[in-house]
Amino acid sequence: MRGMFPLCGGVPANCIYIEAAENTDATRISAGERYASVYNIDYSRCIFCGYCVEACPTDAITHGHEFELATYDINSLVYRKEQLLEKEATPASSVR
Repeated sequence: MRGMFPLCGGVPANCIYIEAAENTDATRISAGERYASVYNIDYSRCIFCGYCVEACPTDAITHGHEFELATYDINSLVYRKEQLLEKEATPASSVR
């Protein structure tokens, strides 16, 4: 997980949770040694500082200008990797 710690450490609100897994010859998910097997963003904790965008070495995290996160259910503010990769999902920041 060494390759993903700079991103987690750069975010002051601890709103990003990452679990890394090793790529193998049989199961290659990305070009690097590791990939994010679990990637969650908790928007109820996010302060939209943009540090995650700056810290991401692959430019995979972006911030948009939309704000469509208002909800009565705080649990719905935790976005998982699968949700962030959906084309219909448009949270204020996303993973590409």
